[in-house]
Amino acid sequence: MTLKAEVSKYQEDLVRSVQELVQIKSVHEQPLPGKPFGDGVDKALGYVLSLAESMGFSTKNLDGYCGYAEYGEGELYIGVLSHVDICPEGEMWGVPPYGGMILNNRIYGRGSLDNKGPLLAALYALKAVKDSGKKLNKKIRLIVGTDEQRYYRDMEHYLSQEKPPIAGFTLDGQFPVVFAEKGLAMVEFSSEILQEREEYIQYIRGGTMENTVPGHCEALLITPRKSEIVRELSEFSKEHRHNMHAKILENGVLLEAFGMETHSISLEQGVNAVSAMLDFLDSLAFGSREMCRTIHFLRTRIGFEIYGDSLGIAYADEFSGKLTVNLGILTFDGKKMHVRLDLRYPVTCRYDQVYGKLQDSFLENGFSPVENSYWDPTYFPREHFLIKALLKAYQKVTKDKSESTYSGSGSYSKSIPNIAAFGAIFPGESLAWHQKNEYIDIDSLVKTCRIYAEAIYELGSL
Repeated sequence: MTLKAEVSKYQEDLVRSVQELVQIKSVHEQPLPGKPFGDGVDKALGYVLSLAESMGFSTKNLDGYCGYAEYGEGELYIGVLSHVDICPEGEMWGVPPYGGMILNNRIYGRGSLDNKGPLLAALYALKAVKDSGKKLNKKIRLIVGTDEQRYYRDMEHYLSQEKPPIAGFTLDGQFPVVFAEKGLAMVEFSSEILQEREEYIQYIRGGTMENTVPGHCEALLITPRKSEIVRELSEFSKEHRHNMHAKILENGVLLEAFGMETHSISLEQGVNAVSAMLDFLDSLAFGSREMCRTIHFLRTRIGFEIYGDSLGIAYADEFSGKLTVNLGILTFDGKKMHVRLDLRYPVTCRYDQVYGKLQDSFLENGFSPVENSYWDPTYFPREHFLIKALLKAYQKVTKDKSESTYSGSGSYSKSIPNIAAFGAIFPGESLAWHQKNEYIDIDSLVKTCRIYAEAIYELGSL
């Protein structure tokens, strides 16, 4: 039987499995014995490994950091990588974020696209290859991670116990196939800010993850000028088309800014609520001299810019496009401000130069470095056998003759050698990663399963 026919047999099972996995809230929590990222992530990992066992695959759980299901024999193996950890759901969903609800031929829920739907598409693709009876020359191993959204500690643990694959793909990118993936950096700076006690900012809270454009930001201003500030906000938001609201409290004004969440890979599609808040606070010149100076720096040097121009880090190349900067988290507790940035930098860019300029800007404006974590870019020549094999599988199923592409995604290709990002976003599709009302289209899910089945067979037959 053909792989297409095998995949068709499991379509209903695939959809139901995605719904069930989405219903597990696998956001990082406090570690527990044997559960390094908390109970929810561990439950999701266990679900996938148990499902794989029921399909007849051998499985292994590596101390709760990750696990794998494999098919075939031999020492060498092809790796297929995905993850069960997800970003926090955020606010303002129109459907239950962990319901796995089907509407208009879409499965809705946090993690449905990033990366639970593609993960299970790969698992059912492996089952399709197994049940088809097609002979493979190499073992196939589906590796399930738990820390892809943060620091890749899962893959560090994996490599401490297992040999790397000779080749393979990860499911956190775009189709047709990613030959160049930008470098990734997570950077944090902090600053102590003195304030007078008559009129001051009590707190600012914006963003949940540095790799997501903040969709909400709020600030509490302690002030006797409540009506004046509300009036200024109304005029400012109309003029600048910001979605902002104010609520008068007994001792001040609560400000809220609303934006459009999206993944850092597609900053152009988002609207940063933190940037909107900085825009208004800077126009207001509210608070102490130190606070005004800090707000002005963040607005004028970052603000709504996403390519690092005013920071002096606007690098670009022909292989992977422009460097991007996401102002992902800003918090202030009345005394100390923390700013977390997500950077995606081009393949040919030297990160030490980027960080040097970035750090200088923040140091000059009263900030101190807190974190500087980064992972180098991934690059394969377009004629590399892995890129050609994955492209062949994609084109066989879709008949689309698009060529390999570059991406700003932060996939496991950065932490495991010999791996390219391969799907699961199709050309022209809306990127629902990290957005409210995240979904995966069922037709795309099934097509993805077919592509992964062909890719597994293609690589396993080399």
